[in-house]
Amino acid sequence: MSKLAPLCLALSLLFTGCGGGEGTGETTPANQETPPTHDLSAVKSTLNDIAQSGEINSAFYGIPESLKEAGKPELAEEAEKLGSLKSPSQIKAAAKKLADKL
Repeated sequence: MSKLAPLCLALSLLFTGCGGGEGTGETTPANQETPPTHDLSAVKSTLNDIAQSGEINSAFYGIPESLKEAGKPELAEEAEKLGSLKSPSQIKAAAKKLADKL
């Protein structure tokens, strides 16, 4: 009997955690990253401010990059065009149009 107890203990440790469960399938593999989410409310607010003033200020210059990071390359292109405009009326119209798309 004294040899049976250590044998049972060894076998129970050996088979612990060896279940073949299939799981729920809802886990994310370790090497797969979840896409980041981007809050574009600050971008929209800046564009609305530009649409009111008709002037491009320093707050504008991060907008194209923010839009690219958010997965909106077509809007980033529009923002780059907005940055090259000189006329306040054109700037106002383009900024409002872009803000409305967000």
